Amino acid sequence: MNTDASTKADGRSPIKVLYLIGTLETGGTERQLVGLATGLDRDRYLPIVCCLSRGGPLERDLVAHGIHVEIVGLRLRDGLRGFMGLIRLIRFMARQRPTIAHGFLYLPYVLGVFVARLVGCPVFVASRRSLGNYKEGRWHFLLAERVANRFTDLIVANSDAVRRDVLRQEKPQAQKVIVVHNGVRLTVPSDERRRTTRQGLRLGEAPTVGVVANLIPYKGHSVFVHAWRRVADELPDAVAILVGEGKARSELEHLVRELGLSKSIRFLGSRTDVADLLEAIDLLVHPSFQEGFSNAILEAMAAAKAVVATDVGGNPEAVIDGVTGLLVRPGDAGALASAISSLIKDPVRRESFGAAGRERAREHFGWSTMVRRYEAVYDELLASRSGDPDTALVESH
Repeated sequence: MNTDASTKADGRSPIKVLYLIGTLETGGTERQLVGLATGLDRDRYLPIVCCLSRGGPLERDLVAHGIHVEIVGLRLRDGLRGFMGLIRLIRFMARQRPTIAHGFLYLPYVLGVFVARLVGCPVFVASRRSLGNYKEGRWHFLLAERVANRFTDLIVANSDAVRRDVLRQEKPQAQKVIVVHNGVRLTVPSDERRRTTRQGLRLGEAPTVGVVANLIPYKGHSVFVHAWRRVADELPDAVAILVGEGKARSELEHLVRELGLSKSIRFLGSRTDVADLLEAIDLLVHPSFQEGFSNAILEAMAAAKAVVATDVGGNPEAVIDGVTGLLVRPGDAGALASAISSLIKDPVRRESFGAAGRERAREHFGWSTMVRRYEAVYDELLASRSGDPDTALVESH
């Protein structure tokens, strides 16, 4: 595909924005990037996406919107092949000559900024999408990040909690780190779609709770399972669906069998119909021990579902305790069980929370709100580079 910017009627070309990411698998960060790239005003911006490692299912969405996707196949641990992947990345970025490069996740923003500077890219933006707990005790990760930050124009955190974590660990200048919350699409609820999805899952009239998260230890599924033992004793007809995949699945399945919960907890694995599943449930539970800013919570709110979540990270930035859902202490199975049971048994309160959550999602976390905020960030960066706010729309290379 030809990725050259077409000249507009006023003689200016759209600003070329190159997004760097590892893959286009169906993860939360990847979906946010796709939503941003496809939502940009195409009269003003020309988005391009470069996958350092491999593509994935989300590539189709980008291509359908006429966005070029380049896969360089970079694997640094592969010796010569890794080196050749790096050369391909350098050549691609030099050929594209973007006005702005924007890296998502660790390697794309650490490696990407050096390549961007090498090829003369004027502006580099780095996104932080989660808390940096994985860097604790791994000084080489943090050192590389701090060096990369010196060449980065702006760091964008997706929550206040993530911003605080960046300032604590990476110690950049405070004004260099801003917050742009994740966005979510609001669809029109459909009773027919809910009935169809519930029929497909054979849920009948059972009160249904959903947990949408990768099956990894810090997401707190084991606490949820122990909490569910108490919920099931009190509400034997209730069903829990676990949506997601991960290395903790076999251990969790063993725990479910051990606690005698195989009939009421269902593992659905990785799904592409999460929006339909959220519409089918009555309540979302997010039992994580740590969280940057949860897409699942936003999507549940957009679907007018009440949320029970742990009071960690960015969760309280989305969930207003006692208004759109309930917040509980992380790791407290008893408190989690009580919150779940109370909302299952009180549909009026649950629906009130859901309606308030949808309104909050519409007002603060709409997809277009996120995209317009990023556009303003890009314009401000370009204006500061030129020293003239009237030249925010610069001619593309």
